[in-house]
Formats: sequence, C-alpha cells, structure tokens
Amino acid sequence: MRACPLVTGWHPSDFIGDSIFNGSSTSFNNRSIFGVVTLWAVFNGMPASAEGPIYVSYADVAASDVPSITLLKVIARDGKSKRYEDLLPLDGGTVGIAHFAVGGLAPLYRHMDTKKYFNKSPEEMIASFSSGCRPQGQSGHDTGWGCFSKPWWHDGMKAFLASEESQRVQNEAWTEMMQPVIEQALSNGWKDARSIAIALGVANSIGRGGFASLAKTHHWKAEEVLAAYVGTNEHRRRRQQALNENFPKPQW
Repeated sequence: MRACPLVTGWHPSDFIGDSIFNGSSTSFNNRSIFGVVTLWAVFNGMPASAEGPIYVSYADVAASDVPSITLLKVIARDGKSKRYEDLLPLDGGTVGIAHFAVGGLAPLYRHMDTKKYFNKSPEEMIASFSSGCRPQGQSGHDTGWGCFSKPWWHDGMKAFLASEESQRVQNEAWTEMMQPVIEQALSNGWKDARSIAIALGVANSIGRGGFASLAKTHHWKAEEVLAAYVGTNEHRRRRQQALNENFPKPQW
C-alpha cells in the first residue's frame, strides 16, 4: 500500500469555518466536523481516532466523560492505586481519587459546598487551608501541623467523601486542575479521546512541564510520547494497558 502524501496546503477551517473549528460556534456538533478533521490529522501525522468525537475546545472535553474515565480507569486503575474515598495524612491532608493536596485542594474547594462541610466559604478555605495545609518547612505525614490533624477539617472532609456528590465534584475539580494540559494538547492537534487521555495520564505522572517537554521532543505525536513515557517501567506499562483497554488505539 502506498503511503499517504503529506498534505500541508489546507486546514479543516478551510471547509468548516474558523468559528466552528476554534469552538466559538455551536452551529455544528462534534460529529459534523469529525470526517474533515480526522482526514487532515491522518495526512499530517497527527493523532486521530478511528471513531468517536473530535474535541475543539476545553469546554468540549470538560463536558465529556474523557477526563473522568481517564482518572478512574487509567490513572487510578479502577481503585487499585487510588480511590474516591481516600483521606490520608500525607502533605498535611491528601484527599480523594486524584490525591488532591496543598494547592491542589483549591479546585476541590471551588466545586464543593464548603459551607456545608466546614462552615466556611470557598474563598476562606482556599486562602487558609489549601497551601496552608503544609506549612513551610514541613513534609511527609501530618503529625499535628497540617489540616489532617484538625478534627473539623478531617471530619468535614470525611463527610464530603462519603456524600452522593463527592465523585462528581472530584471529577469536576480534577478536570479544572488539568485545564492547562487539555488546552495545550488541543492546540497541538490532540483532538480525539485517546490523545487527550494520553496527555492527561502523562501530565498527571510527570507534571505539566514534563509532559510538554516530552511532547515537544517527540514532535507532539501522541503515540510516540506515550511510548517514550512508558519505556520499560512496569508501573507505566500497567497504566498504558489500562489506557489501551479504555481508549483503544485506532487500527489504520
């Protein structure tokens, strides 16, 4: 079979309009632009899925189940490594399936009813009990210096984690926390579910900066980035297996 030539003289916006492609129009749904964007991605060596929606904005991704599936099924491996109910003394108080801690508690407070569980506003919780959960000079498990050892914080967080809204709130908070990663991936042509899941999984492991550096090194080719990230590391291989099971690699 002959290889497809590199096509550089056109862009999906030539066919569907800039306003649709950059997400500022709602006149077309995702499937309306799937064929054009997928064809462009394949010809230009960018990641594309054999089927499923194409995402053009952070709002598209946030409204989908891609972040929540990635978090539960890929990163937490269905509760094998992390759980929605986790409440640990690490870093002064580590919470939930994403192990929200220190500054990472801020998006969690923004999405939860802090008045209900702590009798404090989200603003007060963020100002005093996010980064403040681990005072300067402290590390490791809370031995009396962090939020975990405060009965009102511990009891309130425990009640939240047992609530009906806990999983939804945690998913929303983690998606917000990963917004810069999602937007960076989208801006580099990673617009299908598998590619976005790769970005989320890698960035969650090695940080946003580590992900961006690795992706740049491999010219923003999702499968190459994933392979380089995994290498011979057994833990990462298990994460890759979970990703393949939930976001299958397209067969071209």
